[in-house]
Amino acid sequence: MNPEHTEPILNLVSPPPSGEEPIPFETLVEAARLALPADMPRDPTKILVAVDLDGTVLLPSGPSPRVREMMAEADRAGLQTVVATGRSFEATAPVLHQLGDPQGWTICSNGAVSVQFDARQGVVSSRIRTFDPTDLIDLVLEGIPDALIGLEVSDCFLLSGGFPPGEFIETHRVHPVEELRGKETIKLVIRAPEMDRDDFQDLVDELGISERYECSVGWTSWADVLPLGVTKASGLHELAETLGIGRAGTVAIGDGTNDVPMIRWANFGVVMGGASQDIKAEGDHVTGAVENDGAAAVIRALLDHCGVAR
Repeated sequence: MNPEHTEPILNLVSPPPSGEEPIPFETLVEAARLALPADMPRDPTKILVAVDLDGTVLLPSGPSPRVREMMAEADRAGLQTVVATGRSFEATAPVLHQLGDPQGWTICSNGAVSVQFDARQGVVSSRIRTFDPTDLIDLVLEGIPDALIGLEVSDCFLLSGGFPPGEFIETHRVHPVEELRGKETIKLVIRAPEMDRDDFQDLVDELGISERYECSVGWTSWADVLPLGVTKASGLHELAETLGIGRAGTVAIGDGTNDVPMIRWANFGVVMGGASQDIKAEGDHVTGAVENDGAAAVIRALLDHCGVAR
């Protein structure tokens, strides 16, 4: 059995840059401003902006200075900026510090975890949804016998084997798969390192996993699986109600399959320029890729819309 690990060898969490040609920042800001819905509130405190992390505000090297600047300006203006990520909170917390310790809420684990945090106080409150993964584990291993299984639990990830180095930022431990059955889990990860990403997607579809669970395949042969109805959108919907934000003031920015539910849910769903064409088709607007600070441009356009001085 492998020992516990806490430090990644490589950063394989964030996808590589898309290769999009450089686009002037002000061009992206103006395009986003013109695309804003007519009913978008002018009061920044009535706007909730959900931003994905990896591939949206994070490059493998971290957030750009412009992203940090826009996040800070949004925070000062009272915009409700919410990080909405597939990462666990353990893997999200260091990024919050990189982003300048914004105060407020984060939706983690694709909607299964909601955390209110404060840079000084730490976690103020949290809500966690769990499920029994036994049937799902059996379904996966019947169709993909060599698949690696990961279970997110309250304090770490439990893995059925050694995942490729650098793929887990979180504390993780290896256990026989038999010990994973019956463990209440927040999220289940399926990984097939030897498979092509598209072949993996096809096999996941053939197994009918998406018919019985919320399943999103990432940029490699990796899938996050949660109970039906648990998505970034469900977490954000509950949070918007808690904060008194109406649908007109909801914005979501993302680039991956796990972002599609929140992009559809938001009044202004924005897709990053580095996303695939099928995901771009889901949005109301396509901004620049992460290397062109597309998410920061949308935030700047919202601040301009609200009359927040530069």
